[in-house]
Amino acid sequence: MSNMIPEYEAFLAQEAQDEWPPRPEILSALRILLIDASAPAADVARACVSRAIAEANPTPEYGDLWSPFIGAVERFPEHCDRFVEFLIALHELPDCDGEFKWLEGFSMYLCEFTYDYVDYCFNATTRETERQRFLNANIFTIKFYQRLPRPNRFGFLINHGAWVLRRTLEHAPYERFHHPLIENVIQDCDEDEEDFYNMKRDEALEIIDVRALNGFVPAAAVWLEYCGKEIYEKQGSLGREIRAYDKWKGSEGWSKERWAFWKERFTWISAVTALNRKTRRIAKNVVESMRRIEQGDDGVL
Repeated sequence: MSNMIPEYEAFLAQEAQDEWPPRPEILSALRILLIDASAPAADVARACVSRAIAEANPTPEYGDLWSPFIGAVERFPEHCDRFVEFLIALHELPDCDGEFKWLEGFSMYLCEFTYDYVDYCFNATTRETERQRFLNANIFTIKFYQRLPRPNRFGFLINHGAWVLRRTLEHAPYERFHHPLIENVIQDCDEDEEDFYNMKRDEALEIIDVRALNGFVPAAAVWLEYCGKEIYEKQGSLGREIRAYDKWKGSEGWSKERWAFWKERFTWISAVTALNRKTRRIAKNVVESMRRIEQGDDGVL
C-alpha cells in the first residue's frame, strides 16, 4: 500500500489544481478512502459532504464530488470495494431530510462521462490505460448495483450494462466500407491537403475499427460474469435503444432470444484474427459461461 501513496497524492494534487477544483473536504475524504482502510465509510461520507450538511440545504449540492470520485474509481481498482462502501454510506446519510439517498448527479455523471466511452484503438500511447479505466468503472458500477440494499432507486444501473453489451455485440460499423457521415467530415478538405484528408479520415475510422472491440469486450464480459444469471432471466426494457446498433433484428428489450444472439456474437468475436488473443480468449470464456447459465449454473467465469 505504501508504495501507492505517491500515486494517490499525485492524483489528488492534480484534482486540486483543476480549473474548477472540488471542495477541500471532498479531496480530504478521498485521501482517507485511499490511505486509511480503518476509517468507517459512514464517517468518511459525512465528512465529504460536511459543508452541504452544515448549510442544511433541502437540496444539498455536492456535484463536485463525482469527477474526482469516478476518477479515483477508474485509477485505483484495488479500492473498488471501499469506494462501493463509501457510496452506499453516502446514500444512507439521514441528513438534509434524507436527500442524499438520491446521490444527486451520480447517474448523470456516469451517463455523460463514463458510459460514452470511445476506444481509440490506434493510439498505442493511451489505449491500454483508457481501456483499463473503463473496465474498472464497469466493475465498480456492477458492485454498487449488486451490493446496494434492495429495494432501491438504482435498478436502472444494469441498463449501463445493456449499453456496453449492445455497443460490443450489436454495433458493427466495421462491416461496412462506405460511411456517409465520415464522407461528410472529409469532403471539404482541399485537393492539395492530402495529408490532412488522410489524418481526418483515419481519426474517424479509428473509433469504428474492429479492433475497438479490444476495449469493449472485457467490459461486456464482466457484466455477464457478475450479473449473467439475472441478465439471462431478465425481461422488459433495457433502456434507450440506439438505432445505429443494428445487428440485432428482433424485438426491443431483454429476452432470451437476444441473449442467444449475444452468445453468437461472442462466438464470432472469439474467431476474429484482427483482435488481441486476450480478447478472443475472453469471448470464448464468456460463451462457455453463458452455456452454463442456460443449464442452470451460476456461470461464474
